[in-house]
Amino acid sequence: MPIPGFKVLTKDGLKGPYQKSSVIKAITSAQIPLTARLLDLETGRYLSAAELVGEQAETKRPPKPLQQYDPDVTMPMREDKPAKPAPLSDDSNELKLE
Repeated sequence: MPIPGFKVLTKDGLKGPYQKSSVIKAITSAQIPLTARLLDLETGRYLSAAELVGEQAETKRPPKPLQQYDPDVTMPMREDKPAKPAPLSDDSNELKLE
């Protein structure tokens, strides 16, 4: 008879076994992410933590594909702007309101 419960797949391998209630409590308290993989020891099937608690895990959307590079299309060259002249120094020590 298979052992009831779950093992949690981590970076270091499978951890457990844990009772279903313990796994659900860890998921709902954010100790196990919804994307975590769980091994159901009764069926031998992997499922996500989200599946176990009846939620839907957020999935990252794939990035939009880049537009195909067309070597015939060129970008306009940036026009060089003339350098700004340095401000003139005023040695008169007078206050000027502008």
